[in-house]
Order: sequence, then structure tokens, then C-alpha cells
Amino acid sequence: MQLRALRYFSQVAKSASLREAAEKLFVTATAVSRQIEILEHYYGAALVERSPRGIKLTREGEFLAQAIHATLTELDSVKDKIAASNSIVSGSVRLCAAESLMSSFIAPAIAGFSALHPRVTFEIETGSAPHIAAELLAGRADVALTFYLPVSADLQITHSCELQHKVVMSHQHPLAVKSSLTLKEVAQYPLCIPSENFAVRQLMESAARREGLTFDIRYVASSLDVQKRLAVLGLALIIQPQLNVNDSTDHDQLIAVSLADPVMGRVKVDLCLPRQRNLSMATRLFHQQLAAIVVRQNG
Repeated sequence: MQLRALRYFSQVAKSASLREAAEKLFVTATAVSRQIEILEHYYGAALVERSPRGIKLTREGEFLAQAIHATLTELDSVKDKIAASNSIVSGSVRLCAAESLMSSFIAPAIAGFSALHPRVTFEIETGSAPHIAAELLAGRADVALTFYLPVSADLQITHSCELQHKVVMSHQHPLAVKSSLTLKEVAQYPLCIPSENFAVRQLMESAARREGLTFDIRYVASSLDVQKRLAVLGLALIIQPQLNVNDSTDHDQLIAVSLADPVMGRVKVDLCLPRQRNLSMATRLFHQQLAAIVVRQNG
């Protein structure tokens, strides 16, 4: 049995369809199907159920997926040990983070890290805090950065910082001339906010109840790119955290105005690792790189 078949099946277990797995592996769906057939022939059992809604692992497939995950993790650790003995850091870092932290925290950390350790690869996923916590707990991520990480005895918050929530809008928006904004002023204009499982949405709903306000929620979009595009077009205001150091909206057509609110004004960012799990050297070193950026925001 080839290692390729195990890696392909591991990706299939994480995907909703063979096409999605193939895209993540940079191969064709036919190549993925062929590797699954090899495994099914080897084990003498159906491992995947196919339907118009996608794919689902059989009970036997679930058993195999768990075993493959443990095997690949162990093989990667051996690879790290061999590389470490040769003073070369290699392997893969599985990272999960809030999308709005990608350009300000994650990308700079990866750029600095890759300059020192070019052999290390990254698997990056974005999502809400509950999703990120679930990925860490399930062993599908090694390090995470997000807002208000759910409390768990199996997760360790190693570093934190606070960022300021700002109202982001087009330069042509009537509120763009303000030096700071209240929630009452924000409530007078259309908003684009993420879905209910995102912390900023929950904070806004809590603030609305506290202040007796009704927000004009015109658009709901979890994608930050979609939110920013609507803001550029002048269709909506968006609320997102901004850095304390090197503050930027990441777009020359947008402006960020401070939100003056005792609850929503600040937002906590947590850097997290799973407890009681052996981390690769690459993950440990990248965590240090990312931690330095988080600490700098507290300065």
C-alpha cells in the first residue's frame, strides 16, 4: 500500500466531496477515486458512500480515517526529528484563524518565518471561534488565533492582546469625516455583519439590547472580502478590529473610524495551542513568531 493512498484518503475524510479533496491535493477527482478503490480492495470493505449531496465515510471508513490520522501524525514527527538532527526545520504547520486576522497577524508571521525556514509548509483555514476550537480539539489544527476562544480544559491560551473595533467605510460615506463614532450614529446607516456564530455579531446584538437600538442589518456575509467590497461601494458599514501598531484598513478606498463604546470598543485576540499534544518543531517555532506579533500589539 502506498503512502499516497493514505494521504489522499485523509484529505477525503476532511472534505465534503471528491472534487473538494482533489482541489486540496492538486490532483484530479479520478486520481482520488482510484486511490480509494485501492484501499477498498486492500481492506475488502466499502470506505466511502457517495450521494448527490456529497460523500460520507462508512463505519469502516471512519475506523481507517482515525488510524491514518494517527499514522500520518507520527510519520510527520519522525520527519521533523530527522530534519532537526540535520539542523533543518521542515514539516507542516496546520493553522486556523479568524479571517480578519489574516493580513494583520498571520501573513506577516508566515513571511518572517518562511524567510528563516523555507522548507516548512502551511495548511491554513479560517472560521468562527467555535469552529476554530473544534478544529484544535479534533486534532485538525496545531495552532490558532481568534477572538474570544471558547473556554476548554484541553485548549491553552498562550498569549493575548486587545484590539480596537473600528467602523470601516468608503471615504465618501457621510460618517467618514468623524474622528469617532457611537453605536447610535452607526445604527442610522445600513450594516454588513457576519453570521450569528461570529463574536462581533454577538457583541453587536448585546450592545443593541443594552442601548435600545435597532441596527439596519442590510447584509449578512461571513466573508471579509464580501464585507469590504460592500463597504467600498458605499452600500454598508462594517465593524472590524484594527491593529494598535501599523494600523491599516488594507484598502486605499476604505477608512476606519474608532468606535466609542465601553463594550464593543475593544476586542480580545487569543493565541492558542492544544494541551497535552506533542507539537512539531516547526509548529513550536511558528508559534513563537506569531506570539511576538501578538505581544507587540500590547505595547
